[in-house]
Amino acid sequence: MGTDKTSVNNQLDAAYQRVWGAIVSHKLLPGTRLKEDDLCDTFDISRGNVRKLLQQLAHHHLVTLIPNSGAFVARPSREEALEVFKTRRLVELEMVRELARKCSAQDRQMLEKHVHREHEAHSSGDKSLRIRLSGEFHLLIGALAERPVLYQFLHEIISRASLIVALYQRSHSANGRSAGDRACSEHHDLIDAIAAHRVEQAVAVMEQHLQELENQLDLDPPLEQHVDLRKVFA
Repeated sequence: MGTDKTSVNNQLDAAYQRVWGAIVSHKLLPGTRLKEDDLCDTFDISRGNVRKLLQQLAHHHLVTLIPNSGAFVARPSREEALEVFKTRRLVELEMVRELARKCSAQDRQMLEKHVHREHEAHSSGDKSLRIRLSGEFHLLIGALAERPVLYQFLHEIISRASLIVALYQRSHSANGRSAGDRACSEHHDLIDAIAAHRVEQAVAVMEQHLQELENQLDLDPPLEQHVDLRKVFA
């Protein structure tokens, strides 16, 4: 019985990652409808498990569930995107300030190990993994800062922000550098300032980093309503 439950959970995790990957690669654009029957056939899972999958995607703000209409890839508005990044700044600047005051050698090692994984994902061209790891880097700063209430807020915000970045981030910043190159470089700068306990510098680097992420967003992308999910996940 336990093995069957584990197998189902593994199937749902795999399906979740494939949907996330399709969103990041823009195979599924904002507003695309996700039909239950197509998802059943595509992932070879029951309708009940498809609904669990959609609930999980909705919980992480990747999908919007509309009663009597269905499930659609989330379509964050310009206003929502700007509000998310405004809230990120309020929470993350406080978190980085706290960590910069007390960062240990072990904390630095954990941050550097994580950024190394980001570099590997970027070098391999795995955009989906790179965006996920970038969000997790910010969560790691929050965890190491040991501010549990703020961390709960941050976890919610990062989930929304990662979707916004996946949907709307331009591939290159204004100076021609790739978004992945710039993010990894700025994360290294953050680690250096945090580990040296240069509190105000760390806060300034984080603020500039978040502003650059926001500047990379193109909030007027094309929208797709109808796609063949079997072809998307073939």
